[in-house]
Amino acid sequence: MTRQSSPSHSTVGALLVHMLECEAFFLSCCQGRPFEGLDRAEMSSVTGIQRRWNSLAQEQREVIASLGENDLVREIPLPFGKGHSHLPLWQLLVQAFVHTTHHRGELSIVLSGLGHPLPTLDIILHFFEQSGQEWPG
Repeated sequence: MTRQSSPSHSTVGALLVHMLECEAFFLSCCQGRPFEGLDRAEMSSVTGIQRRWNSLAQEQREVIASLGENDLVREIPLPFGKGHSHLPLWQLLVQAFVHTTHHRGELSIVLSGLGHPLPTLDIILHFFEQSGQEWPG
């Protein structure tokens, strides 16, 4: 987790923390609250990262489940630049998803190179399983 291996964030651990921090940041923006950062001590172990990620995932599910159509188009102020930036909430949710998807691909390449390939993450497999269907492949 600490060996130099990631082209964008030096180590697998740093890449995981970056991914988690970005998702937490965008969720805090969507909730209209300031981002307080992550507890760096908690982020020093795989167990800590996993525990925080599970907690964040639960919080994300709750927030998304509470949203209505009008919420999705609500303009959200962003703490970028001079503070005049804003985007619709739905775009922040898409940004968080796409950003993490990009880094999951990177993580897959890095971990495979280190001898720990990830399982297939194709979402269609999840959709088939959730609908009670078997994947035809």
